[in-house]
Amino acid sequence: MYEFLIARRYLRSMRRRKRVSFTVVVAAAGVGLGVAALVIVLSVSNGFSTLVWDRLLGVNAHATVRKEAGQRIEDPRRLLNALSAIPQVSAVSPFVASEGALLHRSFDDEVYSAGVMVRGVTPGGLVAVSDLADYIWGGALDLGPRETEGRGRVYGIVIGRYLADQLGVRVGSEVHLWILPHEIFAAQTRFRRYVVTGIFSSGNPEFDSGLAYVSLAAARRDLGWERQVTGVRLRFGDAFRAQEISAVVEESVRRLDPALAAHPWMRDHGNLYFSIHLEKWASFLGIGLIVVVAGFNIVSVLTMNVAERRREIGILKTLGVPPRRIGRIFTWQGLAVGLSGVLSGNLLGFALCWAQQRYELLKIPGDVLITQALPVEMQASDFLAISASAALICYLFTLFPARDAAALDPVEAIRT
Repeated sequence: MYEFLIARRYLRSMRRRKRVSFTVVVAAAGVGLGVAALVIVLSVSNGFSTLVWDRLLGVNAHATVRKEAGQRIEDPRRLLNALSAIPQVSAVSPFVASEGALLHRSFDDEVYSAGVMVRGVTPGGLVAVSDLADYIWGGALDLGPRETEGRGRVYGIVIGRYLADQLGVRVGSEVHLWILPHEIFAAQTRFRRYVVTGIFSSGNPEFDSGLAYVSLAAARRDLGWERQVTGVRLRFGDAFRAQEISAVVEESVRRLDPALAAHPWMRDHGNLYFSIHLEKWASFLGIGLIVVVAGFNIVSVLTMNVAERRREIGILKTLGVPPRRIGRIFTWQGLAVGLSGVLSGNLLGFALCWAQQRYELLKIPGDVLITQALPVEMQASDFLAISASAALICYLFTLFPARDAAALDPVEAIRT
C-alpha cells in the first residue's frame, strides 16, 4: 500500500522541522494522557467496586427465597430439597430474620442498648452461603449453647465490631437480646441471655453496627416458632449471575407455593449496584473528553501538513492517484500519531496502576474507608475498550483534513 509508505515518509520529514515536530508530540501526548487517565480511573473504580462487592457478598447471600410481606414458611423441608436440586445453586441455608434490641450491663451498672437486625441461622449454613468466617475479628463463629456456672444453658451470639464497641462488650460478655414478634397479636417475647462468642469486622459500617447472628434454634425459641423460617439463603457459583439464576429458582419454587419469590442481592442493594456502574461509565465519558480535545491537535497537525503538501498532492493527482487514496495518506498519518499516543497512554496507565498494586504508594486512613491503600484492579476489557474508543476518535478526526486533501484541485495545487 503506497499510501502507507507515503504517510510514513511525511511523518519522518516532520521530525526534521522542530516546530511541526513539537506539535506532533503535543498531539500524541494529549491522546496518551487521556488514555492513561481513563486506565487509572477505571482501574481504581474496579478496585473499589470489587472491595464493596467482596464485603457485601461476604456477609449477605447471593439470593434469598422468601414470601412477600414477611410471611413465614411453615415447613421448609420440601423447599430446601427443591432448591438443592437446582444445578446452579451451590448451597442453601434456612434463616429467621427479625428486628430486635441488645442490652448490656457494664461493671459500673451502666446499661447500654442498641437496635439490631437479628438473623437466626445454622452454623453450617452460614459458612456455606457466606464468607463471614473470614471476617471474624475476635472469638469464633460458634452459635451453639453452652453451660454457664449456676445459670443454665446460654446460646452464643456473633455481632459486628462497631456494635460491640457501642455496647462495650468483648468476647465472653453476657448480653440480653429481645426479638420483635412478627405477628401483631403474637405473645410478647422477653429478653434472653446470650454470650458473645464472636465479633466480626466486615469493613461495612452498616453490617458491623447493626447485625447480630444467633442460632436458628435460639431464634425459633425466642419467637415461639417450631419449624417455621423466614426464608432460605442461597449461594451461586457466580454472584453476578444472581439475577439470571434467581429467575430460574423462582420458576421452580412457585410450583411449591405461588407466594414464594427469589430476591437476588442486586434487588436488595439495587441503589448501590447501579450507582457504582453508573459512576464508572460516567467517569469513562467525562475523562474521555481529554482524548476528544487531543483529537483537535491531530486535526491541526494534518491541516498544516495538507497545506504544506499541496503541490505534492497535485502531482499525485495528475499521475492518476484517486482522491480517496490521497485521503488515506493523511488518514494513516493521523492514525500513526493517535495510535502512538494510545500505546504510550496504556503503558503509562499500566505502570502507575502496577506500582500502586505492588507498593501501595497512595495510602488511605483506615478509619475513613475499608482499605488501607487506594485499591486498583486492572481489567483487560477496560484496556481494550479505552484503546478502541481512543483509536476511533483519532480516526474520525483525521477524516476532516483527509477530505480536504482529497478535494484539492490538482491544477490549483500545482500553481501554488
